[in-house]
Amino acid sequence: MNWQNRLLFVSPQLLDRLILVLAALFVLVDWLNGLLRHSLGSVLPLSAAFKALLLTLLLWRGWQLCRSELRLPLLLLVLMLPGPLYIKWLTGHPYLLSDLQLIAKAGAMLLALAYFAARAKTLQQDYLRYVDAVVLAAFMLLLLNTVLGTIGYGGTAYQPMEQVSQKFLGIKGYFVSTNELSALLLVLSGWLLCRSWQRRRWAYPLIALAAFFIAALMLTKTGLFGILLLVLLTPLLVMDRRQWQQAKPYLLAAGLVVVVLTALLLYHLTALLQWVGLYDKLQFAYQQRGLSGILLSSRDFYLQRNFALVAEHYPHWLQVLGVGQGGVRLLLKKYFIELDFFDLLLFYGLAGALLFCLSFLRLFSLLWSRMAKSELALPLALLNLLLLAVALLAGHVLTSGMLWLPWALVNAAVLVNRGPSVLTAAMPQTVDSASTPVAQPDKEAR
Repeated sequence: MNWQNRLLFVSPQLLDRLILVLAALFVLVDWLNGLLRHSLGSVLPLSAAFKALLLTLLLWRGWQLCRSELRLPLLLLVLMLPGPLYIKWLTGHPYLLSDLQLIAKAGAMLLALAYFAARAKTLQQDYLRYVDAVVLAAFMLLLLNTVLGTIGYGGTAYQPMEQVSQKFLGIKGYFVSTNELSALLLVLSGWLLCRSWQRRRWAYPLIALAAFFIAALMLTKTGLFGILLLVLLTPLLVMDRRQWQQAKPYLLAAGLVVVVLTALLLYHLTALLQWVGLYDKLQFAYQQRGLSGILLSSRDFYLQRNFALVAEHYPHWLQVLGVGQGGVRLLLKKYFIELDFFDLLLFYGLAGALLFCLSFLRLFSLLWSRMAKSELALPLALLNLLLLAVALLAGHVLTSGMLWLPWALVNAAVLVNRGPSVLTAAMPQTVDSASTPVAQPDKEAR
């Protein structure tokens, strides 16, 4: 045992088990955090403390297993600090902790991806079964949360607007952020749709209906259109040539049904939007900002305003380093643009923008390298394209505290070689790194 493990008083195998157990509780802790906040008015940072512990363990163990994959993300995270620290020193604002939390969120996916990629290479089919269990349990929790919301428990997805009358404000239940919950739904649904089509096809329509149910009640464009694309395109991406030939008549029939339903939907769109309570809100957005007001929810306005004010109040060299959340909050009440690339660029300068690019570059390069070896590569590429679009148009992807671990967990699964696996709902007992060590202890600290 090397000095790092002596310091922690745990073996690498025990540390791996602990990380897997904590990762399985990730979404549940977020839900419990929201439950305490909503029911008891508690401000205890349960979720933040849990994620800080988990991220610390991931970084510690990841440094032993795959430090070469961690060096560049960690360097960028360090380079994101000088601007916010300078603004803190200059103004004495109380927002430095918020900056540290957002920096950790932005880099957490890459740090988790490096660790789980190493575990996937070792555990192989056991890793797939573990991810199946974790994702299915999290999805069922989202479904339960939505059901509870329909009978009056938890919070609404949106706050009422003075200028607009809305009959229905959406459901987010006991989760804190609707937008982050919507992106999480895409990750969980994308994985389950892919795995169910491959292994348990009878479950595919059930998962699709449940995902639509959750997304429709959240009233987010991200959730509704994202789930629609996943449901329609996932089967096309996982079928081989023989399956294509066999399914061609059914696909043509399904395509015709989709065209007819789309035509009916467009014909009755106004009535449908009025029925769900969105018509007045969308009409108000269109009157204020035109089509971009509907598509971007006025984020283009905040983009121009925030960058203009920062350029007016701070020198160019500081804009390159970033002014942090505090630097913008001193000027504006609504300081988030809610477009991930531009938020990271504004808050943390060039390093923040590079971290955004590195995150998706690593994901797509990993998937590209496994196209011929993994049946998960194409469906995961679709999922990541959707998340990239969401990050650029709606935000709350890289800046989300709810998404980074499930996102890394499912993408690392592409490193599992082809082989038999089943969709399960229980955490497998075979996930035991003690039986399949990654490396000898004297090599792990190299």
